[in-house]
Amino acid sequence: MPQMTDEEWQNLYENFETTNLLAAVDLLDEARGILGDGPGWEPPEMRTNLLNLHQLAMDVVNQGDTTRAQEMFDLATDLDMEVFGLIEALEGIQRVLTTLTALYPESLSYED
Repeated sequence: MPQMTDEEWQNLYENFETTNLLAAVDLLDEARGILGDGPGWEPPEMRTNLLNLHQLAMDVVNQGDTTRAQEMFDLATDLDMEVFGLIEALEGIQRVLTTLTALYPESLSYED
């Protein structure tokens, strides 16, 4: 099995903070809170809210029921903010993983 050189290990040690992986776990937990199934395998609240938004949009856009427009736009704004939070969390996880994989030692990329 290939091994890292001392210089490669030093580079990894100096350029990667392992606590960033714990921060990535926290970010994933944020996403789980939004996308995770509810009790009894209920679908995530976001799914239900998207279906509700669809119904509101059908009423407002297709049926011309403008009395529901405020409700539609409020729900769309709330969902947009949730999705933005998810994207930020996933980008944070990706930054941690990209930092680590960028330090992949050359010595480990060769077959013996």
